[in-house]
Amino acid sequence: MPRVFNVLSQLLVFSLSVWVIITLGGYVAPRLVYPFDIEWMEGGMLVHALRLEQGLPLYPAPSAEFIPYIYPPLYPFLISLIGEPSYLVGRGLSIVGTLLATAAAITAARREGAPWGIAVGAGAAFLTTWEESGTFMDLVRADAVAVGLAAWAITLARFASPAAVVASGLLLALAFLAKHNLALFGLPIALWLWWSVGWRRAALFTAASAGPALLATGLLQLATDGMFLTYLLGVPATHPLVAERALPTITKELPSSLPLLAAASVAWLAVTLRRRGEGAPLWLGVLAVAAGACMLMRAHHGGFINVLMPGHWAVAAAGGAAIGAFCRAFEGRAWAVPLVGLLLSAQLTRTGWEKAEDYVPTEADRAAGEQLLTQLRAVEGEIFAPQFPWYPHLVGKKPSLPLISLWDIQHKRGPLYQNPSVVEEAMAQQVWAALLVSQKDIKYGQREHYKEGARIKLPGRAFNTRTGWRVRPAALWVPKTAADRAAEAAKALAAPKRA
Repeated sequence: MPRVFNVLSQLLVFSLSVWVIITLGGYVAPRLVYPFDIEWMEGGMLVHALRLEQGLPLYPAPSAEFIPYIYPPLYPFLISLIGEPSYLVGRGLSIVGTLLATAAAITAARREGAPWGIAVGAGAAFLTTWEESGTFMDLVRADAVAVGLAAWAITLARFASPAAVVASGLLLALAFLAKHNLALFGLPIALWLWWSVGWRRAALFTAASAGPALLATGLLQLATDGMFLTYLLGVPATHPLVAERALPTITKELPSSLPLLAAASVAWLAVTLRRRGEGAPLWLGVLAVAAGACMLMRAHHGGFINVLMPGHWAVAAAGGAAIGAFCRAFEGRAWAVPLVGLLLSAQLTRTGWEKAEDYVPTEADRAAGEQLLTQLRAVEGEIFAPQFPWYPHLVGKKPSLPLISLWDIQHKRGPLYQNPSVVEEAMAQQVWAALLVSQKDIKYGQREHYKEGARIKLPGRAFNTRTGWRVRPAALWVPKTAADRAAEAAKALAAPKRA
C-alpha cells in the first residue's frame, strides 16, 4: 500500500507538470512565430546578430549607425551562427535555454534523492515563473540562454567528480559570456568544492571557469581596442541605483513566486547545513548569490523583472534539492513521498497566469505590423527607428541603433558621454529621410530638425509591445525644409513678447 501512495503522489506531480508545460506551450507557440517585437529590445539584439553575421564590429566607438548593448556577445553570436537573424531563431534559442534550465532543476532534485515523478515537479515549478520574470523565457534576449548555462554549471558542480567540475567551470565561463553578472555563481561553487571535496577540486573548477573567461575577455579587449570592458563595466558603473526597488525583491518578488519551495529549501538548509559532503551549503550559497544579484540588478537604473530569472531558478532548484534530500532521509517512510508530492502539487497549481493572454500577440497585431511595413517601404531613403531598430531592416533598409544603448552612454559621468551626441549631430545634418517615432519622442534634436509627417494609424491597442516598456509606432517624421524654418522664424517674430 505505501508503494501505491508513492506512485500516486508522483503521478499527480508529473501530471501537473505536464499540464504546466502544455499550458505554457500554448502561450509560447504563437509568440515564437510572431514576426515583430514582443519586447522593445528584441529588435536591437537582432541588430547585434546581423552585425556579427556581416563581419562588423560589435563594440565600436559610439556612432549614429550603432551603439551596442552593455552585454557580452555570446547570445547574438549564437543567433548569427544558426542562420539569418530573425525573431524565430532568437526566440527558439531562448526556449532551448529555458529547457536546459528546467532539466538542470530536475537533475538537481534527482541528485539529492528525489524520485523521478517528484523531480520533474521542480523543473515545472521554474516554468511557472514565466510571467513573474516578464516572460523573458522565450524572447530574443540573452537571459534564458545565460540561465540555462549557469544552471548546469551549478548542477554539475554538485556531482564533484573531476569531469563534472571541469564541465561546470566551462559552462559558467559560457554563462559569463552571455550575461556577465552570472559569473557570481562561481563563488559558492568554488567555496563548496573546497569545503566538501578539497582545495584541489576547487582549484580545478576555478581554472576551468576563470581561465576561459579571462582569455575570452582579453581577446575581446584586444579586438575592440579596449571598448569591450568600457561597455560592459565602465558604462553601467555610472548608472544610478534605485534603492527602493531592491528591498521588495528579496522580501516579496522572489519568495512570492515560489513560496512553498522557498520554505522547503530554507527548512532543509537549516537542518543539514553543517553536514560535510551534503549539498545544503552549495544551495545556500547559490540562493544567497541569486538573491543579492537580483536585488542589485533590480535596483539598477532601468532594471526590469527579467533580472529575477536566475533567482527563480535558484529557488526552484534548491527547493527541489531540499525535497530530494527529504525523500532520501526518510526513505521507507510511507508518508514521505506523499507529503512532498502534496507540497509540490500545491506549488504547481499556484501558477497565476491570469493575465498570460495579455503577453500573446494577436492577428490584429500581425496585421498592424504588415500595415506599418507597407508605410516604411514607401519611404525613399533610410529610416531612423531607435525604438524599433529592426523594422527598417525588414523593408530592406539599414537597421537602427537601439535607443536604450544611446541612453546608456548619455549619463554625464560616463566614459562615453558625448555632448552633443552623435545622434544629435546626425539629426542636425538630417542624415535620415524619416524618423519612425513612438508616442514618446526620440528627442536628441528630433523637433529641431524634423517635423511630423504621416501618422501611423493602428487600430485600437494593436501592435503594442507585450512586456517591458510598452511602446508602438505613432508617426513618421520628415526633415524640415528651408521654408519650414523660415515659417517658424516668422511665427516666432510675430508672437507677442512677454513683459
